[in-house]
Amino acid sequence: MDLKPKSLFKLIEEDKLVRIIETFTKATDITIDINDALGFPVVQHDYFYGFCRSIRSQEVGLKRCINSNAELGFNTLKLGNSSIGKCHAGVILMAVPIIVDGQFYGSITCGQMLLEKPGAKDIEDMLAATADLGLDPQDLSKTFQEIQVINMEKCQAAGGLIQFVVSYIVELIYRANRQEALSKEKLKAAEDARIIVELEHTLHRAELKNLQAQIKPHFLFNTLNTIISLVTLGDNTKGLNTLFALSNLLRHNLDHPEELVPLREELHYVESYLLIQKNRFGDRLEVAIQVPEDLHDLPIPFLSLQPLVENACIHGLEPKEGLGHLRIVAKKVNNDVEISVIDDGVGMSQHYFTLDLSQENSLQAGIGLRNVHKRLQLQFGPGYGVRLLPEQGLTTVHILIPLQEG
Repeated sequence: MDLKPKSLFKLIEEDKLVRIIETFTKATDITIDINDALGFPVVQHDYFYGFCRSIRSQEVGLKRCINSNAELGFNTLKLGNSSIGKCHAGVILMAVPIIVDGQFYGSITCGQMLLEKPGAKDIEDMLAATADLGLDPQDLSKTFQEIQVINMEKCQAAGGLIQFVVSYIVELIYRANRQEALSKEKLKAAEDARIIVELEHTLHRAELKNLQAQIKPHFLFNTLNTIISLVTLGDNTKGLNTLFALSNLLRHNLDHPEELVPLREELHYVESYLLIQKNRFGDRLEVAIQVPEDLHDLPIPFLSLQPLVENACIHGLEPKEGLGHLRIVAKKVNNDVEISVIDDGVGMSQHYFTLDLSQENSLQAGIGLRNVHKRLQLQFGPGYGVRLLPEQGLTTVHILIPLQEG
């Protein structure tokens, strides 16, 4: 499936790209453009303000802005890394490349920022560069001086974050669509029973991968606001450590295309996720993981535990006032293994405990649990999956998988 760079973006819902731009702008006051390999923006949005909005209100000014973004984006292709420069009007731009499987698909340009307060010479140069746009010089001078000033560390951290998240989502959706298209095409071409059985198995694996792909963007969008906010706080060390934790999560995802991983690797992934959550919760979150050593090699579908832990953090512990506790417990039950995620948060709505997790029309908020349930059943059979159990003061989510050698 040979996708041209521009067509890749067609695989991504436009509202997801706009949501990234909106979230990033609101959290940082730094607006971004997502550009294709030719330098053109792939979505239109209205999140520029002040000076940049004025310049872009004129056709000539907008063209110059697009050209500035494109030139810096092309520079990232040469460098293979982020690039910092100035736009035609003197505003600082930072571009990061989108590279998938070694191919350049475009860039994300961060703008609407300065690295230092503009002096008289900067204002004079800006007015000279924009004199032919027919805009009021006094208004331009005022809004130019109102552009936020950030340090280089924050600029690079923000650029690094948006590169990790967006390039990962592009990679994820591209791979999921390619796998689905190839499997369906093979099934349609099958004529005899032996080939049909073989291809049904292929589709079965593709469905597992597709369900896994649904969980990953769901998790990323839920944590994007958290990571950006931490980066833009005054505590740069905590922000950068959290950024590195997210980077490790994303690399871990891309390094595990197979369905099954040892339980120890799934727990490492969960621990990285909890590191991010602990930076949000501070002293309000205590975690205990109680998994016997002899279960560490147990094969488990990748991304089976993280959605359960995320559910406990977001729906149970985050709304709770004061200290919250989260436990992950594993034990043998006859020829199976039961893994439980237990929290003492505010508890889920009673409706969740009556949800049929096999139904596609379950509540939107139950997507993560439903996908884990379906993946476990596809992998191991209808006797396995997710169970929700309300207890006094606790919410417990169990998953049941067969006891087998890694």
